[in-house]
Amino acid sequence: MTSLISWTGVDNRGPASLYIASDSRLSGSTKSWDCGRKVFACRNSPDIFGYCGAVLFPSQFISQLIDAIDAGVLFPVSATPGQRVSILRQYIDDAAASFPEQSTFKIAYGTRNGEGFGASFLVATISWDTKNVSVTEYDMPRQSDLVLAAGSGTPVVEDFQFEWRTGDVGQTSRAVFSAFCDAIQSGRDKYTGGPPQLVGLYLRGPARTFGVIHNGDCFLHGMRANENTNGNLECHNRLFERCDVHGTPIGQRHARPKQKPA
Repeated sequence: MTSLISWTGVDNRGPASLYIASDSRLSGSTKSWDCGRKVFACRNSPDIFGYCGAVLFPSQFISQLIDAIDAGVLFPVSATPGQRVSILRQYIDDAAASFPEQSTFKIAYGTRNGEGFGASFLVATISWDTKNVSVTEYDMPRQSDLVLAAGSGTPVVEDFQFEWRTGDVGQTSRAVFSAFCDAIQSGRDKYTGGPPQLVGLYLRGPARTFGVIHNGDCFLHGMRANENTNGNLECHNRLFERCDVHGTPIGQRHARPKQKPA
């Protein structure tokens, strides 16, 4: 299991960004590993993914989907977001039905329709329960807010989301991500842990993969980056401040919220 979220960032002009984030813990019967990849972003198109539940099928198949999308051999050029979801549903259903290890999982999918200020975002989940595949599309909030939370850590995530939402930063992207980081750090869900992972979409261009500053180090998909790197990976810390790979904030600084009086 895991903690998986998606949220949208909205400014005074409308929807401006969409993100999927996860923790990095893979749990076995007696041990866990905090370096497992759980989020994915296309390099050539506005498509992002994450998963929770069983690990083996989603981690393998999403990688195949990403390569097929980037190669231009999965979606027709004119496919709408809804048509993309239908295509993904069929591919996942066909592949999961013949997979030797039958198990339950949920794949989160985010995409964008159009570019610029007239663009819109879509978030859907495709769930497999060893017998049936089902699709859920989510309403997009009018303000920056959580779109979905899934996995074993959902109750903990929702508790911290409420705490940050009722603080003075209100409904902002940084509140959602910071609350998610606090939920992971709390250790309250034994199946959730390790550094957060983050992918996203802006109003223009392909999907983005972000590094996350965790306990002073930069991580990418659960893997620690080389401390001597000169890479230009865009990173965020747990306050959602933009940082370089060494954790130095770039631009506007953020603070933890002050609770509003009851």
